[in-house]
Amino acid sequence: MRLAPFATGLAVAAAIAVAGGPSAHAQSQNNQNDQKKNNSSQTVVVNTGDTLDGIATAHQTTYVRVFDANTSIQDPDLIYPGDTLRVPDPNEQLPDREIPADYVAANPLPADSSPSTATHTQAAVTEQVTVAPQAAATSGCGDNSYANFIYMHESGCRTTAMSPNGCYGIGQACPASKLAYCGADYACQNAFFTAYAGKYGGWAGAYAFWTSHGWW
Repeated sequence: MRLAPFATGLAVAAAIAVAGGPSAHAQSQNNQNDQKKNNSSQTVVVNTGDTLDGIATAHQTTYVRVFDANTSIQDPDLIYPGDTLRVPDPNEQLPDREIPADYVAANPLPADSSPSTATHTQAAVTEQVTVAPQAAATSGCGDNSYANFIYMHESGCRTTAMSPNGCYGIGQACPASKLAYCGADYACQNAFFTAYAGKYGGWAGAYAFWTSHGWW
């Protein structure tokens, strides 16, 4: 049976409505593109011994982008086995997050980092403040000569030393809030910095790094 022209028009309109129309098709295409973009990022499970910089390097990106993509990370030095991190797509736009200056200083980015990454990182770096070296070691300052050297150069072994950029304590933790639970207690601060020296393999490694860079 042939449809009248009016009925034919209704049938065509109904077919367009069922299909969702041109605008629905465009929205569907956008959703697919967004999904492809999201799928291009990767998830990584942190293993024992992993570092944020090491994970980033292994995935051909920078720790800045991994840090920006994972708002659950408050301190780049503190990631734990079993954590799941997202490695963003290279073209993904991420909001900048402030990175602790001591981590940036200890983990310089490659020279070929993108301008935006370099600018973001540079903004997080603040001037390091050191105390003039003293020839003689202060008795009881540090568990060994390596720790003593760093403490003397960082703060003169003063547990209440505070730099203009907010670093605190005998080893100058940045920000000072990292040592809030210690206050001016030497034993507590020494335990904190001894654990921190572990990132260099111990005090000897921390000393070697400090003498090469002037910070740790």
